[in-house]
Amino acid sequence: MISFDLFAQAAEATGYRREALVRDYAFADVLAVGGGTRSVPFAAFTQTPPSYRSAALAVVEQGSESDVETVQAYRSLGAPLLFVISGERVSVWQVRADGAPRRLDQVGLAEVSALFERNRADWQPDVIHRAKSIGSIDRAYQRDFVDLGLLPAVEGEIHVKLGQLLVDTMQAAQCVVGDPLSDPRQLFRIVFRLLAAKVLQDRQHAYAATWNPADLVSVLRAIESYYSLPAVLAGKSETELAPFAAAWAILRQGISFSNISSEDLAFVYENTFVTPETRKQLGTHSTPRQLAEYAVSRLELHRFETEALTIYEPFAGAGVFLVSALRHLRDLLPGEWSDQERHQFLVQRLAGDEYDPFACEVATLSLILADYPNQNGWHISERDLFADGVLADRLRDQAVILCNPPFEAFSQEDREVYALARQTYSKPVAVLNAALAARPLALAFVLPRPFIQDRQFAEQRRQIEALYGSVELVELPDRIFGAADIESALLIARDLRPAQADTIALLSTEVADRDRLAFLKTGKVTVQRTLERPVDDRPQGDLWIPPLHTLWAHLAHNPMLGEQLEVHRGLEWNYAQDRAWSREPEPGYRLGFATARNLNQFVLPQPVWLDCRAEKLRGNAIDHLWDQPKLMANAGRLSRGPWRIGATPDRSGLIGSQQWFGMWPRAVADDYKLVALAAILNGPIANAYLAVHSPAKGIRISAVNAIPIPKALPDVAELVADYRLLLMSGELLGDRDARLCELLVEIDARVLAAYDLSPRLERDLLDFFGGAERPVAHDWRNWNLLHPTPGLTLAERLSGRFRPGKSWVGKVFKPLPTNEAELLRIYGV
Repeated sequence: MISFDLFAQAAEATGYRREALVRDYAFADVLAVGGGTRSVPFAAFTQTPPSYRSAALAVVEQGSESDVETVQAYRSLGAPLLFVISGERVSVWQVRADGAPRRLDQVGLAEVSALFERNRADWQPDVIHRAKSIGSIDRAYQRDFVDLGLLPAVEGEIHVKLGQLLVDTMQAAQCVVGDPLSDPRQLFRIVFRLLAAKVLQDRQHAYAATWNPADLVSVLRAIESYYSLPAVLAGKSETELAPFAAAWAILRQGISFSNISSEDLAFVYENTFVTPETRKQLGTHSTPRQLAEYAVSRLELHRFETEALTIYEPFAGAGVFLVSALRHLRDLLPGEWSDQERHQFLVQRLAGDEYDPFACEVATLSLILADYPNQNGWHISERDLFADGVLADRLRDQAVILCNPPFEAFSQEDREVYALARQTYSKPVAVLNAALAARPLALAFVLPRPFIQDRQFAEQRRQIEALYGSVELVELPDRIFGAADIESALLIARDLRPAQADTIALLSTEVADRDRLAFLKTGKVTVQRTLERPVDDRPQGDLWIPPLHTLWAHLAHNPMLGEQLEVHRGLEWNYAQDRAWSREPEPGYRLGFATARNLNQFVLPQPVWLDCRAEKLRGNAIDHLWDQPKLMANAGRLSRGPWRIGATPDRSGLIGSQQWFGMWPRAVADDYKLVALAAILNGPIANAYLAVHSPAKGIRISAVNAIPIPKALPDVAELVADYRLLLMSGELLGDRDARLCELLVEIDARVLAAYDLSPRLERDLLDFFGGAERPVAHDWRNWNLLHPTPGLTLAERLSGRFRPGKSWVGKVFKPLPTNEAELLRIYGV
């Protein structure tokens, strides 16, 4: 015990508050295979209440295990430093999320005070706390002994285990006397009280001694008294209370809350409760926790003057943005402040409004959980923010605005009631306009994905460019909101620009569908692109740096596909399309294609008979020259990935539904030209262009028209003929797929050679496709896997002149004559 006293004295001398030094600290071992609870003899925390987020260092005695095994056993504590005592020696270890820990130092026990004094600058509580909380976003706060992967690793496992525990708890409480609980609001309130009780109990709060944990009524009354909440189960019989008693028993026996941060509880509680069903039933909306965490972290609140910082969330829903802001702002407060001082500061600077009264309750209770051990005082008000003047008034003088606005359009009834609804049909536009008019120091908005590039948001993007010096746009994948299938993006703007500043720093971030779950768990993004550029006197609002933007700049002066082809969408009907076709001929029907689903490049599907009766058609698509030579291509994307379109020449007069494009040559075109244009459309440049410049689900005609094409069309007719012949032959050759793949690569190589790209631009283009599945009727592998020679264009790789093993470098790069080399040496060239 004397040795632990040495560490306590040294830690206190380094700046740790006495109440943040804890003996025999128990914590949930979430990273262990079997879970359970582990205890550490001594731990020091940067702030109170203690949790894995504030754990700074711990001290243990070595047992039968090696030092490395001992250190790894305590990863779930979350402390970056672990001191292992072995006899009269103590070793200092960096705790890592993955891989073996790293020993930093070793001294005698008598040298512990000198060890702390020697490392005082790095081991102070504020230094370690900021290294853990903001070191990943600001290198100035990083410390080499703090593994930035440890916190996300512990957090991710905590959320998984907490989520399952809450699901089990709610399922136990959800059946009252054999029937599902009729009011989910009541379930929500009861589970909150049980959670709050477990927090106080597991953390050995003095108030937990005032109730009998085996008596559910005693527990509920105590929590309702502590937080000044109304009674929810008053007057219920033992039979009616039984399910909730069972839920309380499950919760009590679950993972210990002693080391879990209060924000984690708030996030998981809200996310577990606000399910798709309750959102639909109660109208409560929410923001994914990690989306809020990412947005708030990117605002870099540590760069603001904390005393002047106010944070406001309109349309707060369940208050997830506010819970995230609470954590980030609390991390910036002085370590010597008491819990009550931090609480008073935070409740004066965080506020939100919401129209739905139950959502206000959800947000308030979530903030209470996140602010343990403090009581209420949060300002989440019930307001109709669209009422005249209310939104502008609430936004005025706010330093930071966080918002996930309603996405739907204003209704006719709204336009009759609200002046804002008469200015724009879009609720997100109305809210963003009001926020920009307030000129906050920073803002983070969830917006419809078309905000990134669509013309309907051009004016807002121009305003943002004029106002802010740093702007990030995040393109989010479908299904990022578990309860809503919406296409969304995230806007993060900060650094309100002084009048004399004339540059803007842009960051474009993508979260691909394959990384959706990783982003929701850890905030991992797929790719980021940066650009700093001047701001014109009249900003254009070009805030998005598209993938392959260097390639598009290079091709900006190339001809465009619309100069060669006239593109139209196919037939629409005044009744359901799935009833507008037949496999058998009928009067007034013509051969064509109903669906483009599962279309393959260079191949048209089996035609069906389409209803072409004038009285059944909408629009004039039937008047297009379907009998003339043309290309047929899909009008909706073929995949979520980069492969979006497939085109095939047609000379047989087939027509298509609105799921198809017809593409007619603007001048007389022979088969060679049509085939070349089809190869361009099926190639990597056209598909990459559409993936970058068209909406996720559809393909715009304007984007098709703007596809850059080579100045001279490639000669691919013979290759395409061979490819289609082999494809249609149906021969069961052993190498058929390999031969088809090679022919397709040769077609692509000739198309790319016609663009005359540099090896670097071509490499970036081909890398863009990765391992994406191509819409073809055979196996496909990326060009780089089939022909991996680096530093060459695809055509050069196929030529055979630069095969690996050949000394082609010496043949291409001849040495200088001796006299010329000597002159270069003399003059230092």
